[in-house]
Amino acid sequence: METLQELIQFLHPSQRLDLKAVATMHVLGLTGTPEGKEVIFKVPEVVRLLFQLSEDSAESVAKDAVLALINLTSEEEDANKIFQEASKMDPKFNLTSKAVSVITNENSALSDPWTMVLSNLTRVENIVGEVLDELEKDDKSILSLAKAFSKVDYNKKGSKLHYLGPIFCNLTQTSRGRELVCKSKYNLLDRLIPFTNFEDSIWEKDDILFAILYPLAGPEEFTDEENEKFPMELQFLGEEKKREEDSDLRIMLLESLLQLCAKKKYREILRNKGVYEILREYHKWEAKVGSDKNALLACENVVDILIKKEEEIGLDNYREVEVPDHLSKQFVEDDIDFVKN
Repeated sequence: METLQELIQFLHPSQRLDLKAVATMHVLGLTGTPEGKEVIFKVPEVVRLLFQLSEDSAESVAKDAVLALINLTSEEEDANKIFQEASKMDPKFNLTSKAVSVITNENSALSDPWTMVLSNLTRVENIVGEVLDELEKDDKSILSLAKAFSKVDYNKKGSKLHYLGPIFCNLTQTSRGRELVCKSKYNLLDRLIPFTNFEDSIWEKDDILFAILYPLAGPEEFTDEENEKFPMELQFLGEEKKREEDSDLRIMLLESLLQLCAKKKYREILRNKGVYEILREYHKWEAKVGSDKNALLACENVVDILIKKEEEIGLDNYREVEVPDHLSKQFVEDDIDFVKN
């Protein structure tokens, strides 16, 4: 610890670049072991200096500082310490807004490490709410993240942004996060779902589809053939798995799936990923346990499309079909009758 105390003078942003670079590299090395991290957390000033150095004008220094933050947030307890320390600074070092600003900067060479920091933070249940608070302060934040995620080769400096998928997945582990993804004003699902079939990244693949389906999935057993279709995280969930209790959220998720069913390419993805099989069991549960007829109707609307062959549908995009007013009214009336009866 004495050695670390001695290093503090060389970690100040105003220090000579060569000394600052060596000191930051030494701290980064310490974060690679549990013992090293324990020592660092006993000297909070080092953590505060890492925050400042993450914005250093020297890219090599800034990168080492952010890499150190990745290691220091890799465990839940430690991530909490880092988040609290950032909040105590005067002025507060806003980890979320800092991460978002770098990740969405297409010319930043530090986008990947900051994506990993934010991914680590959003895995922690008591932090994710504060991250959502920050994201919802400005609609541009969440939309910019979605744009960075959905645009191939978004970053001009070679950053792959593979950890953006886990970030969205982490956010949707909370009811509030699922509401955010389903909000029509963000149109996030249309942006994110195509990446359930994007082969460039093992992290992005299936993350968003998992986030939609997991709350609807239960403890039922499936055949090996059916399980192979599902995203890995939805296979063999076990007897303890419970479905989302909030019927409004269940309906929102089902309506999101219905919106995706509008386009042929999404319908094919949903079929290939076993969405029908999951909804088949969900429908049985909703009829007997959930007992929300609006949710039941929303489920049936999706299933009715997925069980049809594309030859029967004969359309690339349902949204391009003009429905006569009298039929539109009839469909609404039929839905009302179903819910009432």
